[in-house]
Amino acid sequence: MTAPSASFTPASKAQLRKQIRTARRGLTPNQQRQASRCLCQRLARSPEIRRARHIGIYWPMDGEIDPRPLLARFPGKHFYLPALPRPGRTTMTFIHWPGAQLRYRNRYGIPEPVVGRGAIRAPQKLDLVLVPLVAFDPGGARLGMGAGYYDRTFAFKHLRPGSGPQLVGVAHQLQCVTQLPAESWDIPLALVATDQRLYRCR
Repeated sequence: MTAPSASFTPASKAQLRKQIRTARRGLTPNQQRQASRCLCQRLARSPEIRRARHIGIYWPMDGEIDPRPLLARFPGKHFYLPALPRPGRTTMTFIHWPGAQLRYRNRYGIPEPVVGRGAIRAPQKLDLVLVPLVAFDPGGARLGMGAGYYDRTFAFKHLRPGSGPQLVGVAHQLQCVTQLPAESWDIPLALVATDQRLYRCR
């Protein structure tokens, strides 16, 4: 478990992001496959996943742990990938994804479904969302890439606590840190799943 700087400044956030992104990119393909397998086995046994019918997922990039094998484990569930906000919008769109190959890549180079070619589900109507992250602490605080897409998309949970989907952070165990400061705009996670354990945060 990594311990962040005592005074968590924007510069120390950037340093922590760099440190952890470098560490997870350093995992070998075999280590990544094994971590994904362990993660998905752990998630598949969790009551949160078993209860959920409409699940937000993500396409792993930059060394992120891969949750996509869950589609094969739960063929009866509906999975949705996020699409970046369209012009004039600030929140992401979730588009039904049955596991087909994706050709379109967004401005970050991440594959995503094309809006209009798949069923769209409002974020509020998802049952559970697997949220990528750079770092997390056992209390459910999350450090993302800094763009704020997930925080803006699920900001309604501040106004209506308990509404909408459960947010489940997904990460390699090496991404766990001792403590992260909570910002006013942060949406806390209900659960964090790694290749080694589950953290029930709230």
